[in-house]
Amino acid sequence: MPAKRKLTPEILTTKYQKLCQLASKNGFDLDQANRSHNKFVVKSKFVHFLVFLLLFGISFSVHFWRLSEPEKVVFDEVHFGKFVSWYVTGEYFFDIHPPLAKLFQSSVAKMCNFKPDVDAFSHIGSVYPKDVNYMCLRMQSAFLSSLIGPAFYLLFVNFGLSLPIAIVSSFFFIFENSILIESRMLVTDGFLFFFISLTIIFNLKLSKCKPFTKGWLLWMAITAVALSCSVSTKFTALGTYAAVGISQIVQLLSHYKSNSYKKNYKNDLLRSELFLLLLDTIIRGIIFLGSTALIFLISFAFHFELLPYNGSGDAFMTKKFLTGLIPKDSSQIPNIQLNFFQRFWELLRTMHSSNMGLGATHRYSSKWYHWPLHIGTPVRFES
Repeated sequence: MPAKRKLTPEILTTKYQKLCQLASKNGFDLDQANRSHNKFVVKSKFVHFLVFLLLFGISFSVHFWRLSEPEKVVFDEVHFGKFVSWYVTGEYFFDIHPPLAKLFQSSVAKMCNFKPDVDAFSHIGSVYPKDVNYMCLRMQSAFLSSLIGPAFYLLFVNFGLSLPIAIVSSFFFIFENSILIESRMLVTDGFLFFFISLTIIFNLKLSKCKPFTKGWLLWMAITAVALSCSVSTKFTALGTYAAVGISQIVQLLSHYKSNSYKKNYKNDLLRSELFLLLLDTIIRGIIFLGSTALIFLISFAFHFELLPYNGSGDAFMTKKFLTGLIPKDSSQIPNIQLNFFQRFWELLRTMHSSNMGLGATHRYSSKWYHWPLHIGTPVRFES
């Protein structure tokens, strides 16, 4: 086989000139197109900051417009309102998803002096009492979701897109219907959208970094944290975990195939490309899996700590698990028979079995492949 020619600047220039000639024959001027594009590429950080603020103002207005309406329990607010109330009162409850976003919700609720009232969330359509500050709960998802569009704008301009294209692209996120609707309710989907968006943005930044540099480690760490927060919010983010995992494999193969390791390090016995590929793989595995385990466990530790009393979740747990709980307003010391990891594992297994046991259908349900083809059933949120 003939040896592959190395791509030098001279060869690339020649190829580009031939491409321009071919395009010119077909009535297209590549140089003119590049010049036109560069006219709209703004490099001023101050301009980008002003545009970011403008986009955030638009996004904030859209997400918060008439947020208080309806003044009734909508959709899954019937569940999450109770969860927040139980976090405030300390009564144990059970949910099929991890607790991170619910912990954020309850923390803000306490800062807003939220008055716990389980009866206020008794059923869909019930009118909120005047003394139930449901707005402080709805505002959290709305605020986080309003940051998604402006954040993607910064990513687009960082990747060299022109100012008009970056602005128009960010509008697609600001006015995206599903994000807009879900973020207006007292549910955790706003948190989920926010963390997944950060994961995508940070992972794209990571893909542009040279391996084994400070920037590479930094973007990998914050990508892992954002991904871990996504999974710790809802198990539905496991699909994002799989996507990021595939992306890491692609990045590894890309570095190896493009000789990125060889270009940056001496190719001696301990710095061979294969060794660096293996080291890169190990570092990514430790950071991503380690951060997931850490954030996941910490969120459950707070979950157990904030729910010391018997509550509605008792029916889902074993007798040994319940020994760690005490009656409400009781001063007795619990006779704990399970350590933290045993309680965590039991709760995780119960969550999994409950998720797998969901066999009920819904009149607005669609197959997973319907939405990409735009044949999904629109969902009507009852209120």
